[in-house]
Amino acid sequence: MAPRDTASRIGPIAQRLVENQYAQENLRAGVDSLQAAYRRASKRRVRPDEDRKVREQVRQGAASIAEAARALKSDRRKRKKQRGKVVLVIVGVAGAGAAAAIATSEELRSKLFGQASEDDAARSIPEVAH
Repeated sequence: MAPRDTASRIGPIAQRLVENQYAQENLRAGVDSLQAAYRRASKRRVRPDEDRKVREQVRQGAASIAEAARALKSDRRKRKKQRGKVVLVIVGVAGAGAAAAIATSEELRSKLFGQASEDDAARSIPEVAH
């Protein structure tokens, strides 16, 4: 295969990798896990097939790299956090609760809005002599 053909095939993949944060994170996690497995196997001088932790690190690394490849192929992206919607719902529920409390409590309404009760209003109106 000519170098030009290889570059033309790899170019779009590299572009998608640069743009896809989800694939980058999975690829990084896979590489980190495989590096940790290599370090553990090198230090301990154990057979990787007998060391349960090394096998698990290799399995996790391979799974993360496979997920990164699937994400690139299907153009799957990291889900955006939807905190704004959650905050809006909480504020809406709190507002509805406050409105319901104000609507049902005469005492609360008078404290919040400073309206005097009917008895107080009748006393405060001066009588005009005719």
